[in-house]
Amino acid sequence: MTTTPSPTAGPDLRGFLMAHRGFRAEFGRLAAAARQVRDEAHAALIESQIDLVMHVLHHHHTAEDTSIWPDLVAKAPSAAPALDRLEAQHEEMDPLFTAVTDSTRSVAERAVDLQALHDLLNAHLDEEERVAVPLIQRHLSAAQWEKDGEEVTSSIDRRRLPQIFGWLGSASTPGQRAEALRTVPLVPRVLFRLAWWPAYQRRFRSLYGEVEMGPNPTRVLS
Repeated sequence: MTTTPSPTAGPDLRGFLMAHRGFRAEFGRLAAAARQVRDEAHAALIESQIDLVMHVLHHHHTAEDTSIWPDLVAKAPSAAPALDRLEAQHEEMDPLFTAVTDSTRSVAERAVDLQALHDLLNAHLDEEERVAVPLIQRHLSAAQWEKDGEEVTSSIDRRRLPQIFGWLGSASTPGQRAEALRTVPLVPRVLFRLAWWPAYQRRFRSLYGEVEMGPNPTRVLS
């Protein structure tokens, strides 16, 4: 979800960290669902969810590697080794990205890969939030951060936005959802409440049964 900070404010990281909450939660949920596939329709829904989350993750990592990290290095050259390490971790995940999206294998066969990606990605996000988030807060202006966010949003398939909004909402607390909704324009805010969120709740139950929504309580740092 996009944010609209005031011109004098620092970078508003709520949308960025909301995406992190989504990534932290979803691959673990998918791994558990893949271990208990009910039927072909359920397998197809899991496949669709993998595709949805990987679409957003690809654009998120691309923005970091091509815009955010270079902007930070320009402002804080001494941070280059730490940011190079984060970029290298993206590359280290590539084999798992390939494995979890390999539709020539059954969803059940990919459960181990989904769990491995959950573990590796959470460790990466721990480091990213510990190292990069303070650098962003210290060195990037609100305007520059908003520009980077707009570039990410524009690169995402807009037809997927209802499900993306729902997915991110499903990995947040009610308070976090309400806070995020205050930062988006009126039309998507109304659509989320009236249509996107109810539809995604149904999708979530079809995917995960009685699993509770919300962030992974042992991993989310904000």
